[in-house]
Order: sequence, then C-alpha cells, then structure tokens
Amino acid sequence: MIELTSKQRKILERHAQPLNPLAQIGKERFNEEQAAQISRLLDEHELVKVRYNIVRNMAEGENATDLKHELDKLIEQYTNSTHVRTIGNVAVFYRAAKEPENRKFEKELSKA
Repeated sequence: MIELTSKQRKILERHAQPLNPLAQIGKERFNEEQAAQISRLLDEHELVKVRYNIVRNMAEGENATDLKHELDKLIEQYTNSTHVRTIGNVAVFYRAAKEPENRKFEKELSKA
C-alpha cells in the first residue's frame, strides 16, 4: 500500500471514472476467494472498481458507511493495494504493476 497525495488521488479518480466495476462483494461478504480475484484483476489492470452489493443484505443495526469503510481496509490489506475512493457502493483500488514496463500510471503519478 502506498500513500497517495491529493493530486495523485485525483489522477487515479479521473482514470477510474469510465471504468466498470470488475468485482462484486455480495451477501456472503468479503472472503479469501474474492480477495484473490481482486488481486488478479489488479495484476491485469492496476486500477479496479469493486461494487459493494451489501446494503440490502445488512444485519439489523449495521451501518452501511462503517461496513464499506471496513471492506475498503480489508481489501487494501488482503490485496496489498491502495484505496483511492468509495462513492456510493463503488470503491476504487490501485496497485502498480510488478513489471515497470507495464505500469500505466507511473509517469503521470510521479509528476503529481
């Protein structure tokens, strides 16, 4: 996980805007299989949107904002990625490609 400056965050948000969510967290909540799927997606794309389909499946007394914040932290931890933002039920995560030649955003982020 890396710390993003506000300028770097804005750059990634701009690139994430047209993307569709590639993963979903549903009624079964977050598990290792989903973490592995998101990690594979980050390997391929570097920037990934995840849809949280959890609000309608919440237990009595649970707070949706708290639950999404908890999921953001868990995904960061399990995928070694950086949470960029969560708006509504869609979160964006970033992890630079392992091979420098495959890094799509490095040059732009280094200038910010």
